[in-house]
This record gives sequence, C-alpha cells and structure tokens, in this order.
Amino acid sequence: MKEMIVIAAVLLATACGRGADRADTSATKSDTGGMGGMNMPGMMNQANVDSMTAHMRTMDTASAASLQAMLPMHRQMVANMLSQMNADMRGMNMTADAKWTALVDSVRQDLVRLPEMTAQQLKQNMTAHQGRVTRLMQSHMAMMKM
Repeated sequence: MKEMIVIAAVLLATACGRGADRADTSATKSDTGGMGGMNMPGMMNQANVDSMTAHMRTMDTASAASLQAMLPMHRQMVANMLSQMNADMRGMNMTADAKWTALVDSVRQDLVRLPEMTAQQLKQNMTAHQGRVTRLMQSHMAMMKM
C-alpha cells in the first residue's frame, strides 16, 4: 500500500511538471549561456529528471512482486523519457555519438527483456537497469546543460 501511495505521488509530480512546462512559454535565455536556465516547452527538464529519480528510488526498495506490478508504468515512463531526449537532441541539431547510441540501445533492450523475467530475475536485474537509466539522464543533462 505504501509503495502505491509513493507511485501515485510520483505520477502526480510528473503530471504537474509537464503542465508547468506547457504553461511557461515565455521563458528566456539566462545569463549563464547555453541551455542552462531555459525552460523550453516540451524539453526534458530538471522536474522530469527528479520525477524519474524518485520513481527509481521507489523501485529500488520495492519487493520483487511489487516491481513486477510497477513494470508497465516504468516501461512507459522510460520510453517517454527516451522519446523526449531524442526530440530534444533533434531540436538542437545534435548528433548522437557511439557511446550515447550504445547506452540508449541497452536501455531499449532492457525494456524488451524485463517483462519476460520472473519477479526474482527482475529484482536481480533492476540495479543494472537503473544504473543505465541514471547514466542516460546524466549524459542528457550534461549535453543540454541542465
């Protein structure tokens, strides 16, 4: 029950973060240069990263059975994140390097393999998956200078 409350809070925070992105269309470039300080509608931003980080913390402490129940939502969240990251990069005319492409491919492979696992296998493989997702978010933030 406690895990479901945390999941609901994460989903609410995600929804609120997306609404704030759409509402703030008058953002201007900050004095820091680059993308730092910009809140461009539709871009992956710190609120999205914070939401995913909280979600992964919840998954980290979840039981094997709870992980299995959370997996469909997690897969959708990660797929949405990947899609947004790709859109951000296209919007800035950025080309992915081999390291980025390999990491994205690994995360996508996880999204295909994880549902086929037993609850216990899922629990055992989640740490490595979360590490890849975290590295992906960190790389994206560095590229976008968030």
